[in-house]
Amino acid sequence: MEITIPLTFAELVNEIVKFTELPREEVEHRVWMEAIDKGWNIQQDLNRFQVTPHYYNDKMEQLYRESYGMLFENLVYWAKPNRQGWTESALKRLKLYAKNHNLKHEELKILMHGDGTGNDSLYLAKNGFKVDYYDLPGSRTFDFAMKRFEFYELLDKSIEAIIDYNLCPMGQYDGVISFEVLEHLTDPVAAIRDIYSRLKMGGIALITEAFGRVDNIHPTHLATNAKYDGTTAFMFFKQGLVLSWYDRTYWFKPMEFVKLEKVSPLRLNRLLRDGVIRGKYLGAIGREMKQMFRR
Repeated sequence: MEITIPLTFAELVNEIVKFTELPREEVEHRVWMEAIDKGWNIQQDLNRFQVTPHYYNDKMEQLYRESYGMLFENLVYWAKPNRQGWTESALKRLKLYAKNHNLKHEELKILMHGDGTGNDSLYLAKNGFKVDYYDLPGSRTFDFAMKRFEFYELLDKSIEAIIDYNLCPMGQYDGVISFEVLEHLTDPVAAIRDIYSRLKMGGIALITEAFGRVDNIHPTHLATNAKYDGTTAFMFFKQGLVLSWYDRTYWFKPMEFVKLEKVSPLRLNRLLRDGVIRGKYLGAIGREMKQMFRR
């Protein structure tokens, strides 16, 4: 069966109706509103779940588990060409990694860290890769992804569902893909450390983040993570993952980091000499200083 990923309004509506119990009329309205007003669905659920924007507690976790908002946001956003570009770039980097290591595509072990509705997992499966999918078990998005994987008969074949993240094998993944996840986590540094631990030596992590987008459109981005804006390359460096590439086409998303046996001072010097990375870092320092003066 050919794997299809919804890109048009009609396709998005049909996909959600097929794999949820939501009525078509409601789905059409919610897809339309998300398309013209990014984040609309999450905004509608804030009051319902009594969520304090940008602050993680049991109320926000309930929103993640029980709200359909993330599902609509994830699918509609993925349909945009720039978002698809991140995944296309990741595919190219994985193909290059396989070539450089004399591996077939299906021989790579890939972890999809926080893939929501599963579009990226489906995209890679469609292109001959096998992946381990992880998102919040029991959530609306997780259940939606499982139904899609089952429909295409991919579960336990091209796609393995990870129910307990702690059971992900250590030091065995050729690649970890994590798009727009870190800004949602209470401890992104620990998450980066986990990514390092799960990669094999020489393995790559393909990452995007939005630490600086703490605004009304993104109420689930944590305010405590805003301090990391512009410092991502250095955060990964401290954990032993060195920046090896980034895509200049899509606002430097994704960034690629490689796990090395030894991180030398020369690597740090190269990082500091990169004008883009240095500019982001200096911008972060400038913003922090402004905040200090305002206090």
